[in-house]
Amino acid sequence: MKLSSDSLKLLRFAFPILPASGRLIPILLLFASLISYAQTGSHTPAAYTCGTCEEQPSTLGKGITPHSGSWLPTKGHIRGLVVFIQTGSDKNTDAQWPLGSMPFWANEYAERLGQYFHDMSFGQLDVRLDVHQSLMITGKTEEQYVYWNKNFGDAIREIVDSLNSVVDFAEYDLWNSENKAYRVEPGPDGKIDLIICIFRSIANTNFLPFSGVSDLGFAGYHFLDSTLSRWVYGGTGFYNDAGASGLTITRSPGYRLVVGAEHAFNVTIHELGHKFFGEGHPAELYGGLGVMGNAGNGYAMNSFERHLAGYISYRESTPGIDTTIQLKDYVTTGDALLIPIPALDRGYFSLEYRQNVSEWDTAPAQGLYIFRIYDSWGHNQKKVQLISAEGAFEWALDSASNTIYPLRPSALTGYNRFQRIPLNGKNYWAPGWWGDARSAFTMQRPNFSVMKNPTPDFIFGRDTIRTNLHINLLEMNENAATVRISYREPVILSVEQTEQRMSTLSPPYPHPLPSGENGIVTFSTRESGRIRISIFDLLGREVRLLVDSYISSGTHQRNFQTAGLRPGTYRLLLIGPDGNHTQPLLIVR
Repeated sequence: MKLSSDSLKLLRFAFPILPASGRLIPILLLFASLISYAQTGSHTPAAYTCGTCEEQPSTLGKGITPHSGSWLPTKGHIRGLVVFIQTGSDKNTDAQWPLGSMPFWANEYAERLGQYFHDMSFGQLDVRLDVHQSLMITGKTEEQYVYWNKNFGDAIREIVDSLNSVVDFAEYDLWNSENKAYRVEPGPDGKIDLIICIFRSIANTNFLPFSGVSDLGFAGYHFLDSTLSRWVYGGTGFYNDAGASGLTITRSPGYRLVVGAEHAFNVTIHELGHKFFGEGHPAELYGGLGVMGNAGNGYAMNSFERHLAGYISYRESTPGIDTTIQLKDYVTTGDALLIPIPALDRGYFSLEYRQNVSEWDTAPAQGLYIFRIYDSWGHNQKKVQLISAEGAFEWALDSASNTIYPLRPSALTGYNRFQRIPLNGKNYWAPGWWGDARSAFTMQRPNFSVMKNPTPDFIFGRDTIRTNLHINLLEMNENAATVRISYREPVILSVEQTEQRMSTLSPPYPHPLPSGENGIVTFSTRESGRIRISIFDLLGREVRLLVDSYISSGTHQRNFQTAGLRPGTYRLLLIGPDGNHTQPLLIVR
């Protein structure tokens, strides 16, 4: 069987992909099989023809390989059209987007996105968005579309037809992405690259159920001329098809809220990210530390996303070597460290120092952030987990408030607050999941090492991965963070380090310490300098500050009170010129 290219195109466009309820899906699958046979002479499983799997390199574990973009290129020039839409049933008032008018922030939104991608890519990606300067109003109300079993995709298709007489869509076809997932090439292919449709407010979730989706809502291809040479691809009909010609944005459908500038900007970054990285969400939650999580997305791409896009290259630390490094502010410089996990092929830890000096940096606090990465062969199976300096816990449910709280530390099998937490057959999100300062490694929480919580050891599938990794944050300032990495033994147990210690912290006296009684802490320093001593609870919260001043060399004692501290286990932490020292503190009844 031999089909001409024109015949193949007509067959493909004659049978667009329908929603699950459609009756032509079997016909579509039959024609897809015939076309595959005609092109290859044999039937090839779809998993090998979809174009979503990387070609495996010949050498394993040699760092993370960047790609050039899923359906839009990560480098070069992209031009898109932004369309603002009001439904026929929208009666909601808003000062920044008045009824019947364009939003006051329309042009600023487009310009800000261009600046954002310029900064994230260090000038390697130019995104130019043209704003259609007239508000588009749907031909029917939301209820009328739903009554006739239609949705936002049908409204967008009607609007595209209206725009076709006043917009030269050829200007938005600069890239050849048709059947070229992760192999995008310059030059037109007939498919419009990017239309951003922003609905002012949605009341009916049957019309539009998402705040953001990386497609245009209708299934298949919609032609813009009679020659079938230019078209808008709406998607598969199952939503979030990053190969579609655009994306759709609104705000909290069903709540009658009007989209604002900041919300539109945030959702656009994420949905455009699908055009660059694919349909997957490599992280459950980021806490504002990446753009491709399934919730909690921030502005600045994290280092894994930036490296995949080819905007930065990781510095890599070789396992088996103890070293001290300095990390500059990640967001403004792109400086980040990659640490391979020897026991897990394609497994890594990445380190970023965030100073919150960039307008795009939505990290919840200044500090060192650590991620665990699994860089699978498949583009959409990659996994990224934020390692919270607070640690991991077993959680309990407060049935009265329907909120969860940490019950006890569990470094290996517990969950941190940036993960979905399963309890009683349901998933819960802990308070602070959107972004919490406790996620950062700081001078108050400086250690990431075995036998601690959090721990670099973890369970992968059914295997327990032992890393023997120790990371100690030595210093943070306005220029850089100084980090010591060891693959042998904790710095605090090192004989060489013990001999060179500039300061020491002795166990408290008496110990255990009865509740309500005063204790004595003894410490020494070989050189004069600033000393800070605090008491921390098991959740890593500072509950009492004992010393924070310039201390002369020698041995010193300070009395401290336990009034107000409940019986339990605490830690004394001394921050001195040569790093941190801790001692356990047990308060009993």
